[in-house]
Amino acid sequence: MLYKKPQKSKTKRRRIIILCCFIMSVFIFLEFRLKPVASSIAEMQARSLATEIINQSVADIITENNITCEQLETIKFSPDNRITAVCSDTIVTNKLKNDITLRIQENISGIRSRRTDIPLGTITGYELFNGLGPSIPLFISLSGNVRSDFESTFESGGLNQTVHKLSVKISAEITVLMPLGSYSTNVDTSVLIGETVIVGETPSGMVIKNK
Repeated sequence: MLYKKPQKSKTKRRRIIILCCFIMSVFIFLEFRLKPVASSIAEMQARSLATEIINQSVADIITENNITCEQLETIKFSPDNRITAVCSDTIVTNKLKNDITLRIQENISGIRSRRTDIPLGTITGYELFNGLGPSIPLFISLSGNVRSDFESTFESGGLNQTVHKLSVKISAEITVLMPLGSYSTNVDTSVLIGETVIVGETPSGMVIKNK
């Protein structure tokens, strides 16, 4: 009995050491393999969500306020039907820009603990196992700063025709919050509000921005 007792103690210590090494290996694996993959997937998810939110928010604001291009801008012509200027209603455009910016920021900040699943095979980094195996849940939240601006452009629409396009350009700095850390990314997109076909010559290089 005196001989076996130390032997059992050594076996128990060996098992504890093996268990500790295994746990450390798991943490190292998660740090160097899961974290980069998770951040990449989270960034793609964040950009996709932000773009969807931006498009839907702009559409909602335009619909709720019954906004038309004519309310925002007036095109002036010369006697020979040439486009001479574009006049914008700064009160309406500034209010609309503020409404759009606030709505997008509210909707982006409303994304809390959105779940996305990462297949275990994807974490290995080998294309052969990509998308295979059980999934590891990843929860992300979003926050960000949004800037918006209107852009009015003219393009040639064919013989003696001009296409006037009015768009709102959105630039969003998105912060992705996850249990493994936080990451930042930028989302820049343009949402077309309306376009009008005008019979007349295209103004050469005419691009007007309201700031």
